[in-house]
Amino acid sequence: MGFPRYKGDPYWITTRFAGKCLKCGRAIKRGERAFYYPRGERGRNLYCDADECGRQAERQFVAEAQDEAFLTGTYY
Repeated sequence: MGFPRYKGDPYWITTRFAGKCLKCGRAIKRGERAFYYPRGERGRNLYCDADECGRQAERQFVAEAQDEAFLTGTYY
């Protein structure tokens, strides 16, 4: 990956419970893939696997993490 990972970083999960996408509001069923923020802006956040939701959130997180790692000299 090239940058350090921290405890509160978001990651992909297979849901154990039903939920709702924070961005589009789509229902996320048990067993579906979702992008999970354990320490989101409003508690725990869940995004569906759609390109404009979870995948976009992942791209944004990775870009910001790489920028931070480069600026702080922790990029590897």
